[in-house]
Amino acid sequence: MKAHALLILLVLLIAGCNNLNDLRPIDPYPEIPEATVKTVKDKFPKGEELVFKPVLADKIWEVKLKSDADRYTSLVDYGKMWETFKVSPNGIPSALAESLAKTAFKDGTLSAHSTAYFATTTSNKLIYNYKGENYSFEWTGLTSNSNSSATFDRFVYRITTYEIGDLPAAARDTIQSRSGMTFVSGSIWVGLDETKRYYVVANQKNVDRTDRISMIFDASGKLQWSGTDNFKTGAPDSSWQLEIVPAEIEQYVAGAPELAGSQYELKRIHNVKGRLSYYFVLRVDSVSWCELYFDQNFNMLHKKYSVRLN
Repeated sequence: MKAHALLILLVLLIAGCNNLNDLRPIDPYPEIPEATVKTVKDKFPKGEELVFKPVLADKIWEVKLKSDADRYTSLVDYGKMWETFKVSPNGIPSALAESLAKTAFKDGTLSAHSTAYFATTTSNKLIYNYKGENYSFEWTGLTSNSNSSATFDRFVYRITTYEIGDLPAAARDTIQSRSGMTFVSGSIWVGLDETKRYYVVANQKNVDRTDRISMIFDASGKLQWSGTDNFKTGAPDSSWQLEIVPAEIEQYVAGAPELAGSQYELKRIHNVKGRLSYYFVLRVDSVSWCELYFDQNFNMLHKKYSVRLN
């Protein structure tokens, strides 16, 4: 009798483990926390074929799943899902293709259309293959008698954090080693190729003022770019309009076919703690712009395209 009871208990335990495994990703990465899996199942009780990919180690995952006949992509942590998009099976909206064709950046190919499902910052996400590179394309959607807009760059997620501990050690050291500097917030930029950059905002206390400093760190935490909103020329940390664009940057712009005929709307040089950084906005036509960030050695760090659609 006792042996029979043990056998029944063993069967129940195996069945329980099998039910647990059904909630696991079909292509598992290192252990996904139960709370994270439960968060997904609470939002999508019929969710299946869950596939997790770590975005921020031990904190945030991208999850792809199927629920009924639809497929979704979302970010999830231990208790929250956000940036959730439903894959659109109906192809690219004709209104988007027609409006994009009227801009200066019209020669690419759109694909992978997904639409906002809940708790998101943009209405649509797509992939735009432009000049041989894939970009994350964010589109607000078109409504009658109004303009819409779209942007595209290499980063598919921007995750806001208020914890300095979410930054690489080298980035934390840079901030904490500067006298009078305090961390305010950060944004973890996650690329289509899974590479990361960190955009950080900090306050820099000086003798007679406090400056707001922006910084860009690479995946290892190395400082690449920094800028300040202080426009007081001659101050120890300063930012001002650039009169003459460095030849190396002019050469880069001249070598980008999509920027042919463009005009500088903003030319800015920053000097923060002796580090020079450059920021430009170029207008290509009445509905097309490009932002460019260069480091002190004139290396292009970040490029973002913007268009107004109608």
